[in-house]
Amino acid sequence: MTDKALKTINSLPSAFDLAVENTFSYGQVIIQQYAKAESFYMLMEGQVSFYLSLDGIGQELKVGKTNEPLTPIGWSGFSLPQRFATTVKASSPSVKVYRWDTYELTEWLQSHQEDAIDFLQLICQESWNLVKESVSVLSQYSVNLIQYESAVTTEEFQSTETPEEEDVVQFLIRSPFFEVFDEESLKYIAQYIDRRQYRTGDYVYEQGKDSDGTYLLAAGKVTFSFIDSSKSQMSFRNIITPGFMVGWSAAMNRPNIISAIAAQESIIYFIPNTCIQELISKNPKFANSFYQRLLWLIGHQLQAIRTRLISVKFNREVIAIRNLIEHNSTKLDLNSNLHKVPHLLENKLTIRDGLQLLKQIRINGSTLERNLSALCLDLVSELQKEHRFYKRLVRVYQTVVDAEPYISPSGVRKMCAETFMEAWDGVPTVIKGLDHLPEKPGHIFIYNHLRNHPYNTLPNNFQVTLDSHFISSMILYKRYKDPGIRIVRIGKGAEYGHQDYYQRLGHIDVYTKESDPSDSEQDKKLARRAFYEKASDYLYNGLNLIISPEGTSYPTDTSPGAFKSGAFRLALNMDPEPMIIPISIANFDKRIRNNIFSCIIHQPFRMSEHVKDANDKQALKNFLTGYQVKYRTYVEEAIELSKNPKK
Repeated sequence: MTDKALKTINSLPSAFDLAVENTFSYGQVIIQQYAKAESFYMLMEGQVSFYLSLDGIGQELKVGKTNEPLTPIGWSGFSLPQRFATTVKASSPSVKVYRWDTYELTEWLQSHQEDAIDFLQLICQESWNLVKESVSVLSQYSVNLIQYESAVTTEEFQSTETPEEEDVVQFLIRSPFFEVFDEESLKYIAQYIDRRQYRTGDYVYEQGKDSDGTYLLAAGKVTFSFIDSSKSQMSFRNIITPGFMVGWSAAMNRPNIISAIAAQESIIYFIPNTCIQELISKNPKFANSFYQRLLWLIGHQLQAIRTRLISVKFNREVIAIRNLIEHNSTKLDLNSNLHKVPHLLENKLTIRDGLQLLKQIRINGSTLERNLSALCLDLVSELQKEHRFYKRLVRVYQTVVDAEPYISPSGVRKMCAETFMEAWDGVPTVIKGLDHLPEKPGHIFIYNHLRNHPYNTLPNNFQVTLDSHFISSMILYKRYKDPGIRIVRIGKGAEYGHQDYYQRLGHIDVYTKESDPSDSEQDKKLARRAFYEKASDYLYNGLNLIISPEGTSYPTDTSPGAFKSGAFRLALNMDPEPMIIPISIANFDKRIRNNIFSCIIHQPFRMSEHVKDANDKQALKNFLTGYQVKYRTYVEEAIELSKNPKK
C-alpha cells in the first residue's frame, strides 16, 4: 500500500474502520453491471478494468483501467437507481480493495458531517483519474479525419445573441448541476459570478493547466478537445444547452483533463473556486450536497465519454444511444419519448423525426431527459450529416425528373451537376491531379466504377451513382462548364426510377446482359455501331465522354474488374484521336459517415501510343490485361490518399 493511501486511511479512521478488506485474483468480477449497488469499493493495490455490456452486440467493451490507489469503484449506491454502471474485474494477478456496505456508509455520511465532507472530497478527487483514463481510451479509438469545412446549418455559425440581463439565481436554479441546492446558497454564489464573453476559437480553458473556478455555459456553443501522448488532437462533445457545466476540474483541485474552446461567440458564467470553498467551510450541509452532486456530474461525464466510445468503436450510434437509454431506463418515466428515439433513428426514412424529437426533449424534458437528449444529439453528428446528404440526393433526383419539358437534355444535365455539387458540399473529399486535365474538352475520361452503398438507395429503389456524378459535376463541370456525356445502361423493365431519370439527361444508352432483350449477333453489332457513331459525334463536337471500361461496378478493395475494349477501340478509330484521361477513385462504395472520398486524375495518354493498329485484336487484348493490373496500382494510390489526405 502506498504512503498516500496509508496517510489517507489514518486521516479518516472512522470511515475506514467501517471497511472490510477483500482480495481478488485475475479475472474475478468485483462488481457486475446493472447489479444492485449494495457495496462501495476503493482500490488499494493492483489493477482493475472497467467494462460495458452492450445490448444489441452481445459483447463487453473495455472502457478503462486503473492501478491508482484510492480509486473509487461503484459509487452508484449513493444515488438512484443504485445500480452499478459498469462491470469491474481484477486485471492483475492480485487486487486488494476496501469494501463498505452502502447502507452503513450512507448512515455514516449523515452522522459524521466533517469527516463525511473529507471522505466525499477524496472520492471526487480520485474519480478524476477515471475520467482521464476514459478520455485517453476514447482518443485511441477515434478516427483522425482531416478537418474539412462541413455543410452545417446557418445557426451553428451565427453570432450568439447576448442574453438579456437576467436573475442569475434563477439561471442557477435552472442549471442541471445547481438545481438541487437551496436558494440561499445560490444567492451567495450569484454575488461572485463573473460573466465572460468568448469569441469563436477562444480557449475557455486548456488541457493540463489549472483553473481557478468552474464554468457554466450561458449562451453559445463550446466544444471539447483532447491531445493524446502522440500529439494527435481529438474533438468530441459539443455543449449548447444553457446552464450546463463545461469545466469542473478546479472543484477537485485537479488540472484540466481536456481543453474547452468556444465554437461560436459564447457567454460563460465563471464561478471562482474561492467562492465555493468559502461556502463549503461555512455550510456543512451545502458541502455534503456539493460533493454528492459533483459525484453525480462525474458519473454523467463518464457515461457521456463511454457512450461516445461505443459509437466510435462500433461506428453505430443507434446502439450507443440504445445502451444509454437502457442504462437509464429505471430512472426514466415509462412514457418518456426518449424510448422512441432508437427506433426512429434506425430507419433513414424516420431519422428526421428522431432528431426533431431529441431537440424537443432537450428543451422541454425533465433534467434527466435533457441530459440524455443532449448526449444523444452530440452522438448523432455523423448521422445528421449523412441524413442531410441523403435528402440532397433525393433533391438531385427530383431536379432531373421534375425538369420542365421545354428544358433540353443539355440544360437538365447542367441542372443535375449544380444540384449534385450542392449535395456534395461539406462531404470530406480529396482530389489530386487536377493539373492533368486537358485545357480543352473533347476527350474520354475513364474511371473504376464502384458500387453504391445500399444506404443511399432512394425510396423508389433508384441509386444516384456517386462516382460518375462526382466526376461529371465536381471535376468536368467545374473545369469545362459542361458535365459531359456518360454511358448509361438501359434499365430493366421494373426500374422505373432509373428510366425516368436517365431519359431526361440524354446520356448514351447501352444494353447489358441483364437488360438486352436480344441474343442476335447482328442486333448486337448494330448496337455497337450506333454507340460508336453517337459517341464519336459527341467527342468531335467538343464534349467529354465518361466511361467505365469494366461495364459493371465493384467494391474499392477489388476494383477494377476486367476491362472491356469499347472506350479504347473508340479512341483508336477517331481522327483526330482524343486523349484518354484515367481517374482512380476510392471509398465511393461506402457511406459518407467517418469516411474520406478520394480521387486522383492521372497522366493522360493516347491509345495509339500502346496499340498501333485498331484491328489488331491480340495487341488490344494484351494492353487491356496489363492495363487492368496497372490500374489497380492507381486505385491503391487513391486508397492511400484517403488514409493520408494531407500528403
